[in-house]
Amino acid sequence: MISQCQIALFCRLHLKSKINMYIKKVCLVAVTLLVFIILASAQTTTSGISGTVKTVDGLALEGATITATHEPTGTVYTGQARAGGRFDLNYLNNGGPYVIQVTYVNYAAEIRKDVYLSLGEIYKLNSVLVSKTSTLSEVTVTATARSSEVKGGAGTNIGRDKMANLPTVGRNLQDFLRFTPQAKLTSADGGISIAGQNNRYNAFYIDGAINNDVFGLSNSGTNGGQASSPPISIDAIDQFQVIISPYDASIGNFTGGGINATTRSGSNKTSGSVYYFFRNQELTGKTPFGPKDSATRLNNFGNKTTGFRVGGAIVKNKLFYFINAEIQRDTRPQPFVFSQYRGASTQQDINNFITTLKSKFNYDAGGYLDNPETIDADKITAKVDWNINTKNRLSISYRYNNARRLNTSTSSSTSINFFNNGFLFPSKTNSVSAELKSTLKRGISNRLLMTYTGVIDDRGAIGSPFPRVTILDGAGRFVLGTENFSTANLLKQNNIALIDFLKFNVGGHFFTVGTDNEFSHSYNVFIRDNYGTYTYGNLNDFLVGANPNRYQRSFSLVDKTSGDNT
Repeated sequence: MISQCQIALFCRLHLKSKINMYIKKVCLVAVTLLVFIILASAQTTTSGISGTVKTVDGLALEGATITATHEPTGTVYTGQARAGGRFDLNYLNNGGPYVIQVTYVNYAAEIRKDVYLSLGEIYKLNSVLVSKTSTLSEVTVTATARSSEVKGGAGTNIGRDKMANLPTVGRNLQDFLRFTPQAKLTSADGGISIAGQNNRYNAFYIDGAINNDVFGLSNSGTNGGQASSPPISIDAIDQFQVIISPYDASIGNFTGGGINATTRSGSNKTSGSVYYFFRNQELTGKTPFGPKDSATRLNNFGNKTTGFRVGGAIVKNKLFYFINAEIQRDTRPQPFVFSQYRGASTQQDINNFITTLKSKFNYDAGGYLDNPETIDADKITAKVDWNINTKNRLSISYRYNNARRLNTSTSSSTSINFFNNGFLFPSKTNSVSAELKSTLKRGISNRLLMTYTGVIDDRGAIGSPFPRVTILDGAGRFVLGTENFSTANLLKQNNIALIDFLKFNVGGHFFTVGTDNEFSHSYNVFIRDNYGTYTYGNLNDFLVGANPNRYQRSFSLVDKTSGDNT
């Protein structure tokens, strides 16, 4: 069992250019100490707007009003310029378009339209207002796409535009994460190395909830990865952010990359889609190696994904919903031609052996000429956004992924692999996020995030429990029975996080103070060869009950129970 609690305190200081050297040195020491002791996470789910408001003569307009309106939902964020004309609007919903209006008494308003905010980044807005004595018309500016954003360090943002246009064959997260120059695919199961690090050193969050495999068994590094199923449907994701070397001290807990994903939200306009994706051997190219004339198609397979998404308003400008449901059904047959087998037994010998297993041991080993591999996955994502009032906004999201993979071995010229010598891998994930973003008095803002992720991976046998049996057969062999690593194999994970950040200003200084608490509990059962593993020198030795060449068995020292219940 593993129990972990991480608590961190964050502080960021933004100093005026003319502050005296003594204060600079003190702040530098304080920040350096915090960086060394920090154990932070990367649960970024919001964006921001920051800048200054001044006159054409460069005079700061303290008290100017800044209003940002999220057009799809009518959500309004307001703030006022403080000393030096500086202002900050924190914890805004990412995306857009936004309309930003800057106003001050006796000055013409400045309006910026079509502003889009990227996940985790700060939109920089330096506004210059003109006195009404010089002009009576307001100034309207059409923003260019993300040209005014302040980057928070090395990383990549993958917004809706890229998600709509980047090519994806497998409809998985890795297809989009590879847009990051520092990312590289490391395995066929979807492992992503970022900045040269093992994928297990990445951190992956959806709406702030942990969705990387904390126990570290999955090659893909994500929950459900061992069942070859991404933790969430691509159609439910709004934006990605890949962080590699952030400037912000409150972002950490990874040495590879921090991957943040936010789910879609509803808006005042009801919208949705119904989709069906299908792929088989006829839609796939032929073998790319060897002479072109001898190129062949892949064996028959079928990948089918069906789903829908819909989002809209329950109460206009107030309460919004989004839901996505998806079903994945993939089948990959693995046909084998028996004439290629080089062992001593004939096909009739194998059929007689199958009959003996059924009559003597009441065990069906399954077929051996075509052992298909299948992946079945059911996914649901639901989200509710509530503008409680002008000061408080609450978002609650839920994600469910139930995947089931049959991992089988195909027969070959040197091995007859029966269907039941593979293993079944079911994986179930439930994840919940609740986030409250509040704007308080005097420019103070707060973000409270609570998340829970529960995962059950229950690797097990195909068919009824039976010892693992290998029978040597001349130049070949038979392999049947329960896969020896799947006899007792169960992993349960529960991850809870509580995060609270408070942002405020003191004079020319900008502070972020917060706490990040993460509690992880893992329960793991793993006993290989729990049903026994036998190796026989030939088929006749097995049929007559002779002693095996080798026998292995592992068992618990605390009880006499076999399987996951030990």
